[in-house]
Amino acid sequence: MSGSTAAPTTPAIDTDFDAAFLTSRFPPYQVILHNDDIHSMDEVVLALCRSIPAMTLFRAITLMYEAHSTGRAIVIVCGKEEAELYAERLGTYGLTVTLEPVV
Repeated sequence: MSGSTAAPTTPAIDTDFDAAFLTSRFPPYQVILHNDDIHSMDEVVLALCRSIPAMTLFRAITLMYEAHSTGRAIVIVCGKEEAELYAERLGTYGLTVTLEPVV
């Protein structure tokens, strides 16, 4: 038996990734909030804050006002499954929301 007590080596972790490959396989989607005449501004802000994690009150007010004044606002850009989840959550409040791939 040898007298050395060398620690076992840890396998190297490759941290390089191909961003273009990942983007082509998992394209980002944007969740778009559309203006409507049914919901009050307060209802829209509340729905945004409750539906999107880490949504600040200031950001929710900004998005609500953008949708009100221009007809639409990009709420968040993320992966397709996550975007579908957020759109569904906002839809439970009766808001008009669509998904579009980022081009």
